[in-house]
Amino acid sequence: MKEYTRDETAPFEAASLSPMNRIVDAVSLESDTARRFSGLVDKFLASNCRDAALAAELRATLTRWSQNDAAFAPLAQKSSLAKEGAATSRDLSAIGNVGLAALDAIAAAKPLSADQQAQLNSTLTEAAKPKVQLLLVPVASIQKLVASASQPTFCTNK
Repeated sequence: MKEYTRDETAPFEAASLSPMNRIVDAVSLESDTARRFSGLVDKFLASNCRDAALAAELRATLTRWSQNDAAFAPLAQKSSLAKEGAATSRDLSAIGNVGLAALDAIAAAKPLSADQQAQLNSTLTEAAKPKVQLLLVPVASIQKLVASASQPTFCTNK
């Protein structure tokens, strides 16, 4: 959580004897993966969406994220501690799918329709909401992909 709001969104007040065994306790405060992904998106868009190696790397990451919930859901069914991360896992899979849809539109040089854009942005808006004191930082980068995929000439000019 940003700006020290973790206590405000906690399901209970932490005390010195509270176990630190929740997902939020295990996740790194900084996301190198999100930072790296953001840099790849920026480079890809700066290349006018023509760098095949960057597109492949983005696609691999987004595919891994899109498949996250299928791998995580069985664990969440067996563990109450993992269960609290189920919504975040579903959101990660959803943003992976959104990113893949944007990349597909860019690759096909077929801009997203207004309805598609609205649906994808709705998914991203929901995924951006903190759940169990966690934020999915890559949402902003995927929003950039969706915005680019929605403009008919963004990735075809220059």
